[in-house]
Amino acid sequence: MLRPLLRHSSWNAVATFSHQGSTFVSNFLVIKLLDHATYGKYSLVNLTAFYFASILQFAVGSTASKFVARYVSDQEQLFSVIWICGAFTFASGLFGLGILALTSGFLAHSVFIEPSLAWPLAIASLSVPGLIGMVFLGGLLQGLHCFRELAISSALSSLLFVATVTAGAWTGDLTSAIWGFVVGSTLRCLIMGAVTLLCLRGMQVRRFSWRKMHREIAREISRFQIPAGLAGFVTLPTLWLIPTILTRNTQNFSDVASYSVLIMLKTLIVLPASVISIALQPSAEKACAAQQLDVAMRVFRTSSIAAFAFAAIAGLFFAVFAKEVLAIFGRSFAGASFELQLIMIAAVAESVAVTLYMRIQAASRMWSSIFATLLPRDVTMLVIVTAFTTEYGLQAAILAHVAGSIVNLCGAYWLGAKAVGSLRSSSRAMAPSLP
Repeated sequence: MLRPLLRHSSWNAVATFSHQGSTFVSNFLVIKLLDHATYGKYSLVNLTAFYFASILQFAVGSTASKFVARYVSDQEQLFSVIWICGAFTFASGLFGLGILALTSGFLAHSVFIEPSLAWPLAIASLSVPGLIGMVFLGGLLQGLHCFRELAISSALSSLLFVATVTAGAWTGDLTSAIWGFVVGSTLRCLIMGAVTLLCLRGMQVRRFSWRKMHREIAREISRFQIPAGLAGFVTLPTLWLIPTILTRNTQNFSDVASYSVLIMLKTLIVLPASVISIALQPSAEKACAAQQLDVAMRVFRTSSIAAFAFAAIAGLFFAVFAKEVLAIFGRSFAGASFELQLIMIAAVAESVAVTLYMRIQAASRMWSSIFATLLPRDVTMLVIVTAFTTEYGLQAAILAHVAGSIVNLCGAYWLGAKAVGSLRSSSRAMAPSLP
């Protein structure tokens, strides 16, 4: 049991670190090629496109991963899951492109109060289909346990992504840098799609007929995806609103640039927890479906302990050497060392919460997670950033993240315990019917 889990986790780690590592490296190079304020505009435009895509993907990645892993041994039901999620991804990508392109002028003039961002936002809208497609394809490959193929495609596409983004920013022009981001994101999706087709060809996928689709599969997917997707509608606008409110209240794009770097460093600390949960969630789902609750609990506990250990050690290192870490990006970023120390608290809390969500997802308590974790967290964050950014600027935005992560951890711990209780009750109820 442990050997395949470790193998899957290793390949998934390569995939995730390739993806996130390329984002980190490309941002680092863009920071060096653009001035501080221009990078602030670049990060704001990219965050807008990214969060736009993250909202509209509507949890299609976790949905595909969960149900493909569950029905991988039943090809007829498996194909239903793939086609439903694939059709949704295609439609959502086109819709997102159109909406962001049409609203780019409004966002630039009325939201960011920076008219020069209208054209870069319109260009960035072209990346939305690729960003949504990568989420679906990644979840599909994880559900199929094609972690090796996912790692190879991620590593190759990441190299191309860094090259295109760097080439775009080489001129020092914001528009060219955005074009590099669009091309890199599209190449990532195309390469991952080609690898996915190779994996499915080996499984002898037949032509699909919507008329023969299992209605029960569609209902089961909707019961999971709707609350999971609505969770994104709740939380992702908040993550976009924080830098947006910071921009409106301060008109200081240097602070926006520092905020982007701090969030990027926090993401690096949380990344291992995400890798662990993504790699082990399909195995936990299989164990729960087979009523092997002890195996699932070992997976849950191992993921939480490992995530906390790494986040605590890495967070302490970043806090102690905050000035030196930020100076790598440039001397102008070193002034945010105190804010980096603060956000490490959020990084540790978020890492543990990510692994607790594995239990919530396994018990399909997605509606409960909205009210017990996401809404309290987001309300806390928005209240703080709205009330204090005018006076305290970047520091208020970071404190909002810290307070929100602590609220989220408390809710995830409570709901995770409830989810485990639900799984135990279900296992006891099924025990008499098992051979």
